Amino acid sequence: MLKQKLHGKGSQNDSSFLVTAHKGFNLAAVRQDPVDAGADAELQAVTEQKAAAERREKEAWQALERQRQVGSKRENHVFTFGPIYSFGVFLPVIKADLNVSLTEVSAISSTMNTAQFMGSLVAGILIPRRLGHATVAGICAFAGLAALSFVESIFLAYPAVILAGLGLGASNLAGLVALIDSVAAKKRATLVGLATCGTSVGTILLPQFYNTLTEVFDWRWAMRINALATFLALGLAAPLFRVPKTEASDVAAPQREAKGQQASNPCRDPRFVCWWLDMFVCFFGYFVPPALLADFAQNELQLPPEAAANAYTVIGICALLTRLCLGAISHICGGPRRVHMGCQILVGAVTCCLPFCWNLESLLVWSACYGLCIGPVIALISVVLSELFGTQALPLYHGVSRVGVGMGNLLGVPVAGLIAERWGYEFAIVLSGSLVMMATTFLVILAILHRRKLNAEAQNSSSRDGAKI
Repeated sequence: MLKQKLHGKGSQNDSSFLVTAHKGFNLAAVRQDPVDAGADAELQAVTEQKAAAERREKEAWQALERQRQVGSKRENHVFTFGPIYSFGVFLPVIKADLNVSLTEVSAISSTMNTAQFMGSLVAGILIPRRLGHATVAGICAFAGLAALSFVESIFLAYPAVILAGLGLGASNLAGLVALIDSVAAKKRATLVGLATCGTSVGTILLPQFYNTLTEVFDWRWAMRINALATFLALGLAAPLFRVPKTEASDVAAPQREAKGQQASNPCRDPRFVCWWLDMFVCFFGYFVPPALLADFAQNELQLPPEAAANAYTVIGICALLTRLCLGAISHICGGPRRVHMGCQILVGAVTCCLPFCWNLESLLVWSACYGLCIGPVIALISVVLSELFGTQALPLYHGVSRVGVGMGNLLGVPVAGLIAERWGYEFAIVLSGSLVMMATTFLVILAILHRRKLNAEAQNSSSRDGAKI
Protein backbone atom coordinates (compact mmCIF):
# COMPACT_ATOMS: atom_id res chain seq x y z
CA MET A 1 0.00 0.00 0.00
CA LEU A 2 2.77 2.40 0.95
CA LYS A 3 4.65 1.34 -2.15
CA GLN A 4 1.66 2.16 -4.37
CA LYS A 5 1.30 5.58 -2.78
CA LEU A 6 4.97 6.27 -3.27
CA HIS A 7 4.71 5.05 -6.86
CA GLY A 8 1.69 7.27 -7.50
CA LYS A 9 3.40 10.23 -5.99
CA GLY A 10 6.43 9.54 -8.13
CA SER A 11 4.27 9.41 -11.22
CA GLN A 12 2.74 12.75 -10.33
CA ASN A 13 6.19 14.22 -9.83
CA ASP A 14 7.29 12.81 -13.15
CA SER A 15 4.23 14.31 -14.86
CA SER A 16 4.86 17.65 -13.22
CA PHE A 17 8.45 17.51 -14.35
CA LEU A 18 7.45 16.75 -17.93
CA VAL A 19 4.91 19.57 -17.96
CA THR A 20 7.45 21.96 -16.52
CA ALA A 21 10.06 20.84 -19.04
CA HIS A 22 7.59 21.24 -21.88
CA LYS A 23 6.70 24.74 -20.71
CA GLY A 24 10.38 25.57 -20.45
CA PHE A 25 10.88 24.31 -23.98
CA ASN A 26 8.00 26.47 -25.21
CA LEU A 27 9.45 29.49 -23.42
CA ALA A 28 12.80 28.83 -25.05
CA ALA A 29 11.07 28.45 -28.41
CA VAL A 30 9.23 31.70 -27.80
CA ARG A 31 12.48 33.40 -27.03
CA GLN A 32 13.91 32.10 -30.32
CA ASP A 33 10.74 32.89 -32.33
CA PRO A 34 11.60 36.51 -33.19
CA VAL A 35 14.79 35.43 -34.94
CA ASP A 36 13.14 32.51 -36.72
CA ALA A 37 10.07 34.57 -37.57
CA GLY A 38 12.24 37.26 -39.04
CA ALA A 39 14.11 34.74 -41.14
CA ASP A 40 10.84 33.15 -42.28
CA ALA A 41 9.37 36.56 -43.13
CA GLU A 42 12.49 37.48 -45.09
CA LEU A 43 12.39 34.15 -46.94
CA GLN A 44 8.68 34.60 -47.69
CA ALA A 45 9.29 38.15 -48.95
CA VAL A 46 12.05 36.91 -51.25
CA THR A 47 9.79 34.13 -52.51
CA GLU A 48 6.94 36.56 -53.17
CA GLN A 49 9.26 38.96 -54.98
CA LYS A 50 10.55 36.13 -57.15
CA ALA A 51 7.02 34.95 -57.91
CA ALA A 52 5.95 38.53 -58.75
CA ALA A 53 8.97 38.94 -61.05
CA GLU A 54 8.16 35.65 -62.80
CA ARG A 55 4.53 36.70 -63.13
CA ARG A 56 5.51 40.06 -64.65
CA GLU A 57 7.89 38.31 -67.03
CA LYS A 58 5.16 35.87 -68.04
CA GLU A 59 2.67 38.69 -68.60
CA ALA A 60 5.24 40.58 -70.66
CA TRP A 61 5.86 37.51 -72.82
CA GLN A 62 2.12 36.99 -73.23
CA ALA A 63 1.66 40.63 -74.27
CA LEU A 64 4.52 40.28 -76.75
CA GLU A 65 3.01 37.08 -78.10
CA ARG A 66 -0.36 38.81 -78.56
CA GLN A 67 1.33 41.64 -80.43
CA ARG A 68 3.12 39.15 -82.67
CA GLN A 69 -0.13 37.27 -83.29
CA VAL A 70 -2.00 40.46 -84.14
CA GLY A 71 0.82 41.69 -86.38
CA SER A 72 1.21 38.40 -88.22
CA LYS A 73 -2.55 38.08 -88.64
CA ARG A 74 -2.78 41.62 -89.98
CA GLU A 75 -0.09 40.81 -92.53
CA ASN A 76 -1.94 37.61 -93.38
CA HIS A 77 -5.17 39.52 -94.01
CA VAL A 78 -3.39 41.98 -96.32
CA PHE A 79 -2.47 39.13 -98.68
CA THR A 80 -5.54 36.88 -98.28
CA PHE A 81 -8.69 38.98 -98.09
CA GLY A 82 -6.96 42.06 -99.54
CA PRO A 83 -6.57 40.49 -103.01
CA ILE A 84 -10.17 39.22 -102.91
CA TYR A 85 -11.58 42.71 -102.39
CA SER A 86 -9.15 44.19 -104.92
CA PHE A 87 -9.41 41.52 -107.61
CA GLY A 88 -12.11 43.49 -109.40
CA VAL A 89 -9.36 45.82 -110.69
CA PHE A 90 -8.16 42.99 -112.94
CA LEU A 91 -11.56 42.03 -114.34
CA PRO A 92 -11.85 44.69 -117.10
CA VAL A 93 -8.33 44.00 -118.44
CA ILE A 94 -8.76 40.21 -118.22
CA LYS A 95 -12.13 40.57 -119.96
CA ALA A 96 -10.54 42.51 -122.80
CA ASP A 97 -7.43 40.29 -123.06
CA LEU A 98 -9.29 36.97 -123.12
CA ASN A 99 -12.26 38.42 -125.07
CA VAL A 100 -14.91 37.05 -122.72
CA SER A 101 -18.17 38.36 -121.30
CA LEU A 102 -18.71 40.04 -117.94
CA THR A 103 -20.46 36.91 -116.65
CA GLU A 104 -17.48 34.72 -117.49
CA VAL A 105 -14.87 37.02 -116.02
CA SER A 106 -16.98 37.52 -112.89
CA ALA A 107 -17.03 33.76 -112.46
CA ILE A 108 -13.24 33.81 -112.15
CA SER A 109 -13.46 36.14 -109.17
CA SER A 110 -16.25 34.22 -107.48
CA THR A 111 -14.50 30.87 -108.07
CA MET A 112 -11.32 32.07 -106.37
CA ASN A 113 -13.33 33.48 -103.48
CA THR A 114 -15.30 30.24 -103.12
CA ALA A 115 -12.11 28.17 -103.22
CA GLN A 116 -10.74 30.37 -100.46
CA PHE A 117 -13.64 29.46 -98.22
CA MET A 118 -13.32 25.77 -99.13
CA GLY A 119 -9.67 26.06 -98.13
CA SER A 120 -10.90 27.31 -94.78
CA LEU A 121 -12.93 24.11 -94.37
CA VAL A 122 -9.84 22.02 -95.08
CA ALA A 123 -7.90 24.08 -92.55
CA GLY A 124 -10.70 23.67 -90.01
CA ILE A 125 -10.34 19.90 -90.24
CA LEU A 126 -6.53 19.93 -90.11
CA ILE A 127 -5.95 22.54 -87.39
CA PRO A 128 -6.80 20.28 -84.44
CA ARG A 129 -4.23 17.74 -85.70
CA ARG A 130 -1.38 19.55 -87.41
CA LEU A 131 -0.38 23.08 -88.40
CA GLY A 132 2.20 22.54 -91.13
CA HIS A 133 -0.49 23.33 -93.70
CA ALA A 134 0.01 27.05 -93.03
CA THR A 135 3.28 27.06 -94.99
CA VAL A 136 1.94 24.70 -97.65
CA ALA A 137 -1.00 27.06 -98.08
CA GLY A 138 1.36 29.88 -99.07
CA ILE A 139 2.90 27.64 -101.73
CA CYS A 140 -0.54 26.80 -103.12
CA ALA A 141 -1.48 30.49 -103.29
CA PHE A 142 1.77 31.31 -105.11
CA ALA A 143 1.35 28.47 -107.62
CA GLY A 144 -2.26 29.40 -108.38
CA LEU A 145 -1.69 33.13 -108.86
CA ALA A 146 1.44 32.51 -110.94
CA ALA A 147 -0.41 30.00 -113.12
CA LEU A 148 -3.23 32.51 -113.66
CA SER A 149 -0.78 34.91 -115.27
CA PHE A 150 -0.04 32.41 -118.06
CA VAL A 151 -3.57 31.37 -119.07
CA GLU A 152 -4.76 32.04 -122.60
CA SER A 153 -8.25 30.61 -122.17
CA ILE A 154 -10.97 31.39 -119.65
CA PHE A 155 -11.36 27.67 -118.91
CA LEU A 156 -7.71 27.33 -117.86
CA ALA A 157 -8.15 30.18 -115.42
CA TYR A 158 -10.48 28.18 -113.17
CA PRO A 159 -7.95 25.55 -111.98
CA ALA A 160 -5.47 28.34 -111.28
CA VAL A 161 -7.82 30.44 -109.17
CA ILE A 162 -9.11 27.35 -107.35
CA LEU A 163 -5.56 26.44 -106.28
CA ALA A 164 -4.86 30.03 -105.25
CA GLY A 165 -8.11 30.28 -103.33
CA LEU A 166 -7.52 27.04 -101.42
CA GLY A 167 -4.14 28.33 -100.26
CA LEU A 168 -5.42 31.76 -99.27
CA GLY A 169 -8.33 30.34 -97.29
CA ALA A 170 -6.31 27.75 -95.38
CA SER A 171 -3.68 30.30 -94.39
CA ASN A 172 -6.29 32.87 -93.33
CA LEU A 173 -8.19 30.52 -91.03
CA ALA A 174 -4.98 29.18 -89.45
CA GLY A 175 -4.00 32.68 -88.35
CA LEU A 176 -7.49 33.59 -87.20
CA VAL A 177 -7.89 30.51 -84.99
CA ALA A 178 -4.43 31.03 -83.47
CA LEU A 179 -5.36 34.61 -82.56
CA ILE A 180 -8.79 33.76 -81.12
CA ASP A 181 -7.35 30.94 -79.02
CA SER A 182 -4.60 33.12 -77.54
CA VAL A 183 -6.72 36.00 -76.19
CA ALA A 184 -9.41 36.37 -73.55
CA ALA A 185 -13.06 36.62 -74.59
CA LYS A 186 -13.34 40.27 -73.54
CA LYS A 187 -10.44 41.28 -75.79
CA ARG A 188 -11.39 39.28 -78.87
CA ALA A 189 -13.44 41.95 -80.63
CA THR A 190 -10.71 44.56 -80.15
CA LEU A 191 -7.75 42.37 -81.16
CA VAL A 192 -9.57 40.69 -84.04
CA GLY A 193 -10.60 44.15 -85.25
CA LEU A 194 -6.96 45.27 -85.16
CA ALA A 195 -5.82 42.11 -86.92
CA THR A 196 -8.44 42.27 -89.65
CA CYS A 197 -7.35 45.82 -90.41
CA GLY A 198 -5.04 44.03 -92.80
CA THR A 199 -8.00 43.51 -95.11
CA SER A 200 -8.58 47.26 -95.18
CA VAL A 201 -4.87 47.97 -95.64
CA GLY A 202 -4.83 45.55 -98.54
CA THR A 203 -7.91 47.16 -100.06
CA ILE A 204 -6.29 50.58 -99.70
CA LEU A 205 -2.89 49.73 -101.16
CA LEU A 206 -3.36 46.79 -103.51
CA PRO A 207 -5.72 48.41 -106.08
CA GLN A 208 -3.26 51.26 -106.61
CA PHE A 209 -0.41 48.76 -106.69
CA TYR A 210 -2.18 46.51 -109.21
CA ASN A 211 -3.25 49.44 -111.39
CA THR A 212 0.28 50.87 -111.49
CA LEU A 213 1.85 47.52 -112.35
CA THR A 214 -0.77 46.91 -115.04
CA GLU A 215 -0.05 50.28 -116.64
CA VAL A 216 3.74 49.89 -116.47
CA PHE A 217 3.83 46.24 -117.57
CA ASP A 218 0.53 44.39 -118.07
CA TRP A 219 -1.90 42.45 -115.90
CA ARG A 220 0.05 39.22 -116.30
CA TRP A 221 3.25 40.63 -114.79
CA ALA A 222 1.19 42.36 -112.14
CA MET A 223 -0.27 38.96 -111.20
CA ARG A 224 3.19 37.35 -111.07
CA ILE A 225 4.53 40.03 -108.78
CA ASN A 226 1.41 39.67 -106.65
CA ALA A 227 2.00 35.90 -106.44
CA LEU A 228 5.58 36.38 -105.23
CA ALA A 229 4.62 39.00 -102.65
CA THR A 230 1.80 36.80 -101.35
CA PHE A 231 4.08 33.80 -101.00
CA LEU A 232 6.72 35.73 -99.06
CA ALA A 233 4.17 37.39 -96.75
CA LEU A 234 2.27 34.20 -95.92
CA GLY A 235 5.46 32.21 -95.52
CA LEU A 236 6.89 34.70 -93.00
CA ALA A 237 3.68 34.79 -90.97
CA ALA A 238 3.00 31.02 -90.94
CA PRO A 239 5.47 30.07 -88.13
CA LEU A 240 3.58 32.32 -85.71
CA PHE A 241 0.27 30.50 -86.15
CA ARG A 242 0.33 28.20 -83.15
CA VAL A 243 -2.94 27.08 -81.53
CA PRO A 244 -2.42 26.46 -77.80
CA LYS A 245 -3.70 23.17 -76.42
CA THR A 246 -6.65 23.39 -74.06
CA GLU A 247 -5.89 22.27 -70.51
CA ALA A 248 -8.30 19.68 -69.15
CA SER A 249 -8.11 21.25 -65.67
CA ASP A 250 -8.94 24.75 -66.81
CA VAL A 251 -11.74 25.65 -64.41
CA ALA A 252 -11.90 29.25 -65.56
CA ALA A 253 -13.65 28.32 -68.80
CA PRO A 254 -17.43 28.68 -68.57
CA GLN A 255 -19.43 25.47 -68.43
CA ARG A 256 -21.57 26.59 -71.34
CA GLU A 257 -18.49 27.07 -73.53
CA ALA A 258 -17.19 23.64 -72.57
CA LYS A 259 -20.43 22.06 -73.68
CA GLY A 260 -20.30 23.93 -76.98
CA GLN A 261 -16.74 22.71 -77.53
CA GLN A 262 -17.83 19.09 -77.30
CA ALA A 263 -20.04 19.35 -80.37
CA SER A 264 -18.56 17.32 -83.22
CA ASN A 265 -21.22 17.85 -85.88
CA PRO A 266 -22.25 21.49 -86.29
CA CYS A 267 -25.13 20.59 -88.60
CA ARG A 268 -26.97 18.96 -85.68
CA ASP A 269 -27.29 22.32 -83.94
CA PRO A 270 -30.29 24.29 -85.28
CA ARG A 271 -28.56 27.52 -84.23
CA PHE A 272 -25.66 26.78 -86.53
CA VAL A 273 -28.03 25.80 -89.35
CA CYS A 274 -29.59 29.28 -89.06
CA TRP A 275 -26.12 30.81 -89.05
CA TRP A 276 -25.09 28.84 -92.14
CA LEU A 277 -28.22 29.89 -94.04
CA ASP A 278 -27.54 33.51 -93.14
CA MET A 279 -24.00 33.19 -94.51
CA PHE A 280 -25.21 31.57 -97.74
CA VAL A 281 -27.95 34.11 -98.51
CA CYS A 282 -25.96 37.12 -97.32
CA PHE A 283 -22.86 36.33 -99.36
CA PHE A 284 -24.95 35.57 -102.42
CA GLY A 285 -24.99 39.34 -102.77
CA TYR A 286 -22.24 40.56 -100.41
CA PHE A 287 -19.32 40.37 -102.86
CA VAL A 288 -21.24 41.73 -105.85
CA PRO A 289 -20.25 45.42 -105.30
CA PRO A 290 -16.48 44.71 -105.00
CA ALA A 291 -16.62 42.40 -108.03
CA LEU A 292 -18.61 44.71 -110.33
CA LEU A 293 -17.45 48.10 -109.07
CA ALA A 294 -14.63 48.62 -111.58
CA ASP A 295 -16.74 47.53 -114.55
CA PHE A 296 -19.69 49.63 -113.36
CA ALA A 297 -17.50 52.73 -112.96
CA GLN A 298 -15.95 52.38 -116.40
CA ASN A 299 -19.02 51.34 -118.40
CA GLU A 300 -21.88 53.12 -116.65
CA LEU A 301 -20.18 56.24 -115.28
CA GLN A 302 -17.53 56.48 -118.02
CA LEU A 303 -14.74 56.87 -115.47
CA PRO A 304 -11.07 55.94 -116.04
CA PRO A 305 -9.47 52.88 -114.33
CA GLU A 306 -7.72 55.21 -111.84
CA ALA A 307 -11.10 56.37 -110.55
CA ALA A 308 -12.22 52.80 -109.88
CA ALA A 309 -8.95 52.13 -108.03
CA ASN A 310 -9.58 55.25 -105.93
CA ALA A 311 -13.05 53.96 -105.05
CA TYR A 312 -11.56 50.69 -103.79
CA THR A 313 -9.04 52.68 -101.76
CA VAL A 314 -11.77 54.75 -100.10
CA ILE A 315 -13.61 51.54 -99.20
CA GLY A 316 -10.45 50.21 -97.59
CA ILE A 317 -9.77 53.39 -95.60
CA CYS A 318 -13.27 53.58 -94.17
CA ALA A 319 -13.37 49.86 -93.37
CA LEU A 320 -10.06 50.35 -91.56
CA LEU A 321 -11.61 53.06 -89.37
CA THR A 322 -14.43 50.84 -88.14
CA ARG A 323 -12.13 47.88 -87.55
CA LEU A 324 -9.78 49.99 -85.46
CA CYS A 325 -12.74 50.92 -83.25
CA LEU A 326 -14.37 47.49 -83.34
CA GLY A 327 -13.88 46.78 -79.63
CA ALA A 328 -15.37 50.10 -78.57
CA ILE A 329 -18.26 49.78 -81.04
CA SER A 330 -19.09 46.29 -79.74
CA HIS A 331 -19.01 47.54 -76.15
CA ILE A 332 -21.28 50.50 -76.87
CA CYS A 333 -23.79 48.47 -78.90
CA GLY A 334 -24.03 45.66 -76.36
CA GLY A 335 -21.93 42.93 -77.93
CA PRO A 336 -20.45 41.69 -81.22
CA ARG A 337 -23.62 39.87 -82.31
CA ARG A 338 -25.63 43.09 -82.38
CA VAL A 339 -22.89 44.91 -84.29
CA HIS A 340 -22.61 42.10 -86.82
CA MET A 341 -26.35 42.01 -87.51
CA GLY A 342 -26.73 45.80 -87.66
CA CYS A 343 -23.83 46.19 -90.07
CA GLN A 344 -25.17 43.42 -92.30
CA ILE A 345 -28.44 45.33 -92.65
CA LEU A 346 -26.54 48.54 -93.43
CA VAL A 347 -24.36 46.78 -96.02
CA GLY A 348 -27.47 45.62 -97.86
CA ALA A 349 -29.05 49.08 -97.76
CA VAL A 350 -25.90 50.84 -98.99
CA THR A 351 -25.39 48.24 -101.74
CA CYS A 352 -28.84 49.10 -103.12
CA CYS A 353 -27.69 52.71 -103.50
CA LEU A 354 -24.71 51.98 -105.78
CA PRO A 355 -26.59 52.07 -109.13
CA PHE A 356 -27.83 55.59 -108.35
CA CYS A 357 -24.33 57.13 -108.32
CA TRP A 358 -23.96 59.58 -111.22
CA ASN A 359 -20.34 60.83 -111.11
CA LEU A 360 -16.99 60.32 -109.41
CA GLU A 361 -17.88 62.35 -106.34
CA SER A 362 -21.07 60.41 -105.63
CA LEU A 363 -19.20 57.15 -106.20
CA LEU A 364 -16.56 58.13 -103.64
CA VAL A 365 -19.25 59.07 -101.11
CA TRP A 366 -20.90 55.71 -101.67
CA SER A 367 -17.53 53.98 -101.27
CA ALA A 368 -17.00 55.71 -97.92
CA CYS A 369 -20.41 54.62 -96.62
CA TYR A 370 -19.95 51.10 -97.91
CA GLY A 371 -16.50 50.80 -96.32
CA LEU A 372 -17.77 51.96 -92.93
CA CYS A 373 -20.49 49.28 -93.02
CA ILE A 374 -18.51 46.28 -94.25
CA GLY A 375 -15.71 46.64 -91.69
CA PRO A 376 -17.30 44.64 -88.85
CA VAL A 377 -19.26 42.05 -90.86
CA ILE A 378 -16.52 39.58 -91.79
CA ALA A 379 -14.24 40.68 -88.94
CA LEU A 380 -16.76 39.64 -86.28
CA ILE A 381 -17.71 36.24 -87.72
CA SER A 382 -15.04 34.41 -85.72
CA VAL A 383 -15.89 36.35 -82.55
CA VAL A 384 -19.61 35.55 -82.86
CA LEU A 385 -18.94 31.86 -83.56
CA SER A 386 -16.63 31.56 -80.55
CA GLU A 387 -19.26 33.24 -78.38
CA LEU A 388 -22.02 30.91 -79.55
CA PHE A 389 -20.22 27.59 -79.87
CA GLY A 390 -16.88 27.87 -78.00
CA THR A 391 -13.27 28.37 -79.08
CA GLN A 392 -12.29 24.70 -79.19
CA ALA A 393 -14.87 24.00 -81.91
CA LEU A 394 -14.05 27.22 -83.80
CA PRO A 395 -11.84 25.71 -86.56
CA LEU A 396 -14.50 23.24 -87.70
CA TYR A 397 -17.46 25.59 -87.22
CA HIS A 398 -15.68 28.44 -88.99
CA GLY A 399 -14.66 26.14 -91.82
CA VAL A 400 -18.20 24.88 -92.37
CA SER A 401 -19.50 28.44 -92.06
CA ARG A 402 -17.16 29.56 -94.82
CA VAL A 403 -18.51 26.81 -97.06
CA GLY A 404 -21.83 28.64 -96.93
CA VAL A 405 -20.04 31.90 -97.68
CA GLY A 406 -18.24 30.31 -100.61
CA MET A 407 -21.32 28.68 -102.09
CA GLY A 408 -23.27 31.93 -101.89
CA ASN A 409 -20.43 33.82 -103.51
CA LEU A 410 -19.90 31.15 -106.20
CA LEU A 411 -23.48 31.53 -107.35
CA GLY A 412 -24.10 35.18 -106.51
CA VAL A 413 -21.41 37.04 -108.43
CA PRO A 414 -21.85 35.26 -111.80
CA VAL A 415 -25.64 35.51 -111.52
CA ALA A 416 -25.33 39.22 -110.75
CA GLY A 417 -23.02 39.65 -113.75
CA LEU A 418 -25.50 37.83 -116.00
CA ILE A 419 -28.40 39.97 -114.72
CA ALA A 420 -26.33 43.12 -115.22
CA GLU A 421 -25.65 42.22 -118.85
CA ARG A 422 -29.27 41.41 -119.63
CA TRP A 423 -31.29 43.80 -117.46
CA GLY A 424 -28.76 46.36 -116.26
CA TYR A 425 -26.64 47.08 -113.20
CA GLU A 426 -29.50 48.64 -111.28
CA PHE A 427 -31.57 45.47 -111.06
CA ALA A 428 -28.54 43.23 -110.38
CA ILE A 429 -27.07 45.32 -107.57
CA VAL A 430 -30.38 46.18 -105.87
CA LEU A 431 -31.28 42.49 -105.84
CA SER A 432 -27.92 41.68 -104.28
CA GLY A 433 -28.36 44.28 -101.54
CA SER A 434 -31.87 43.06 -100.81
CA LEU A 435 -30.60 39.50 -100.28
CA VAL A 436 -27.99 40.74 -97.81
CA MET A 437 -30.70 42.43 -95.75
CA MET A 438 -33.18 39.55 -96.00
CA ALA A 439 -30.55 37.11 -94.70
CA THR A 440 -30.73 38.71 -91.24
CA THR A 441 -34.07 36.90 -90.76
CA PHE A 442 -32.03 33.79 -89.98
CA LEU A 443 -30.03 35.73 -87.39
CA VAL A 444 -33.27 36.69 -85.63
CA ILE A 445 -34.30 33.01 -85.51
CA LEU A 446 -30.84 32.11 -84.23
CA ALA A 447 -31.14 34.66 -81.42
CA ILE A 448 -34.49 33.17 -80.35
CA LEU A 449 -33.09 29.62 -80.35
CA HIS A 450 -29.99 30.70 -78.45
CA ARG A 451 -32.06 32.42 -75.78
CA ARG A 452 -34.19 29.30 -75.35
CA LYS A 453 -31.08 27.18 -75.02
CA LEU A 454 -29.66 29.45 -72.30
CA ASN A 455 -32.97 29.42 -70.42
CA ALA A 456 -33.13 25.62 -70.58
CA GLU A 457 -29.57 25.33 -69.28
CA ALA A 458 -30.36 27.72 -66.43
CA GLN A 459 -33.45 25.70 -65.45
CA ASN A 460 -31.50 22.42 -65.53
CA SER A 461 -28.78 23.94 -63.39
CA SER A 462 -31.36 25.16 -60.84
CA SER A 463 -32.98 21.73 -60.77
CA ARG A 464 -29.64 20.02 -60.08
CA ASP A 465 -28.81 22.48 -57.33
CA GLY A 466 -32.23 21.88 -55.73
CA ALA A 467 -31.77 18.11 -55.89
CA LYS A 468 -28.40 18.36 -54.15
CA ILE A 469 -29.93 20.42 -51.33
